[in-house]
Amino acid sequence: MSLLRAARQRAVAPLRLSLGGARGVATSAVRLGGSPPFLHTPPPPPPEFEPDGTPKKYPLHQPIWDHGYEWEHWTLMPAGVFHTVYYGDFAQDYPPYWAWLQSYPMWVVSPILIMWALIMMVIFQNAGSIGIRPKRYTIEWMQANRERERIENTNPVTRYLDRRRTERGGTWIAQYALPWHPYWVWMHDTHDPDYPEFYLAKPGSPHLDQDSYKRMDQTFRNQEEAPE
Repeated sequence: MSLLRAARQRAVAPLRLSLGGARGVATSAVRLGGSPPFLHTPPPPPPEFEPDGTPKKYPLHQPIWDHGYEWEHWTLMPAGVFHTVYYGDFAQDYPPYWAWLQSYPMWVVSPILIMWALIMMVIFQNAGSIGIRPKRYTIEWMQANRERERIENTNPVTRYLDRRRTERGGTWIAQYALPWHPYWVWMHDTHDPDYPEFYLAKPGSPHLDQDSYKRMDQTFRNQEEAPE
């Protein structure tokens, strides 16, 4: 039992040191997964010296970069069951671009990296579709599809709920205003001459909402009343 008690004391000693020498929030990446079980990190370990007083040096088997960044990220990591070890990240161990990136806090860099990754994925995934104008997204085809839905009495639950929301007052519904296909940038004024009976000067709502019902009813009523 004495050995187990001594091992536990050695395990919690660095944690006690961390509570006494708190300097900042631990934001460095912890290797092997997980996150540090504390918020404040202790100061770096004291320097080591040779018996003659010269600073102790350890052999390195990796390149050291001289790019001007000198930050150090220290964190405590669990080792086994009862022990913890220091793990240090040094700026000289990373290339200039990674050293520059890690010189900022993680909460600053992470949103920028996530947004950059999303933007690049969207651009590269849709780069092959730039300039393509599918007929199914022309004004006439979309208007004909709305007429088909009107004739077939297509009335899903979402449209019923949207009408209920609109009747309660001014409500902005995203699906009737936001872009809904990747070609919308260059297809806002694209027509299909093969279907002049569904011609509209400007694109209407992308879905069959209540205003589309009224507009189409009026359009086809005018066509029926017009003399041939």
